[in-house]
Amino acid sequence: MFTIIICPVSTVKVDSHISRLTVFLNVLLMVYFLFTVASLAILVVAIDYGIRAMGYNQYSPICFIASLIIRISGMKAKMVDKAPKIFASRLGFICATLGFIFITAQLTFASILIVSFFVVLATLDSVFDFCVGCMIYNYLVFPFFNKA
Repeated sequence: MFTIIICPVSTVKVDSHISRLTVFLNVLLMVYFLFTVASLAILVVAIDYGIRAMGYNQYSPICFIASLIIRISGMKAKMVDKAPKIFASRLGFICATLGFIFITAQLTFASILIVSFFVVLATLDSVFDFCVGCMIYNYLVFPFFNKA
């Protein structure tokens, strides 16, 4: 069933280890938010995802930390297509921004609900290398493009 999933494609490659660790560090920030309801934590996540959603990973503070950790650990780069990562970052930006807007508007339950959902998606990506963004792209975005 999942072998025919169509993801966005680009010629630019990124290191999968850095990408997955970046997402995992964001998951830690979101879990911190869920336990403390500290709006600054979800704001940092939203800003970080926004930077990466625009394709500027080099300016992402969390991506910078992740790349330092990967470099120190000595892991060899595993290059993957950047387009699915950008699409997933855009979805993450939407979720984190909504979480921040809801918590700012005193809609705590809605914020926790959105961020909890986002934590599940980000955990699937960072820990299990399962990109729900690709599934969303395959079934909700790709069918509306001209396939010619």
